[in-house]
Order: sequence, then structure tokens, then C-alpha cells
Amino acid sequence: MAHWNLSLLFGSTVLWTMLIPRSAFPTGAPASACENMLPVHSGAQPQQTLAPYEFLVSSPSFLNGQPITIQILGPAYRGLLLEARSFGSSAALGFWKTPPNNTKFLQCSGNPHGAVTHSNTNLKTRQTTYTWIPPNSGCPPVVMFMATVAQSHDIYWTNVKSKVIWKNPKATCGAEMLTRTLPAAALLSSL
Repeated sequence: MAHWNLSLLFGSTVLWTMLIPRSAFPTGAPASACENMLPVHSGAQPQQTLAPYEFLVSSPSFLNGQPITIQILGPAYRGLLLEARSFGSSAALGFWKTPPNNTKFLQCSGNPHGAVTHSNTNLKTRQTTYTWIPPNSGCPPVVMFMATVAQSHDIYWTNVKSKVIWKNPKATCGAEMLTRTLPAAALLSSL
């Protein structure tokens, strides 16, 4: 009788876990995650340890319209939300070119190509290359890449950041802000 009760308990537990799906998004992050970059993984919290990931960015500076490639170095991962941002802003900046296999665009900040997320839970590796295009106007002086990277439903890191990349002095995006500040700076230096 005890053997039958254990079998029944085990069977109903397995059935229960199959019928009640865990909240997660195996086909990509929802648009609601764009601002805070937090996945909606019920029962799981971000890892509190230092992320085992870092960014390899193709250039230390950016020019409007010139592609920048990014790779995420570290262990293989299954889930991702990747954006470019300026300091103090939660808005996605610029746009991403055609995402690599197993990833897709995510509309963030009203931009249909504002972010990249996973399209399935297949492994992504350091060979996965993402290509970002800076905006043609309104460029900030510095940009950083931010990601949430998930190895599994329960193991993920948020707030993974690249080193900053600087706006190239030859960039014409945002030049209007520079011209307005130059006379004031020149005036102050002459006092």
C-alpha cells in the first residue's frame, strides 16, 4: 500500500509540473522587460554573484551609421536581452542589424530594432555576433551595451555592462549640441 501511495504521489507531482507551466519566455523577452531588463521568470531571482560574461566590442568609439560588433564572452547562454544605452537613460539607443541565428529583434523605446532577444532556448556562444548601428541624430557622448544573460530559467544575470564607447570626434550626430556649447566654453576660457 505504501509503495502505491509513493507512486501516486510521484506521478501526480510530475503531472502537476507538466500542467502548470513556469512563467518564462522561451521565445524571447517581452517588451515589458525593455526598461528594467528583468526577465519574468517566476520563482527565480537574478544571480548575486559577478556575471561570468563580458563584452567584446569592435571599437572604442562610434560614428553615426558605422556598425559596431559585439560578442558576449563567457559560458554558453540560452536567453538574452541586449540594448545600447546612454548613461542615466533606460531608453534603447540606435538600432540592431539583422540578429544572428536563435535571436530576434525586440521593439524597445518605440524602436522596432531597439533590442535583441533570444528566439528560442538553443545555446548561444561567444561566436554569436551582434551588430549595432548608432543613431543618425541625438548621439550622446558615450554609449554602453547592457544585457540580461540567462544560462537557464533559474540562472541569469542582469545589469551586465560593457565598457563605454565614446562618440568619435568625426561623428555628426549630436553636433548641434556641441556647437551650442563651444561659444560658452570659449567665453569661459577667455575670462
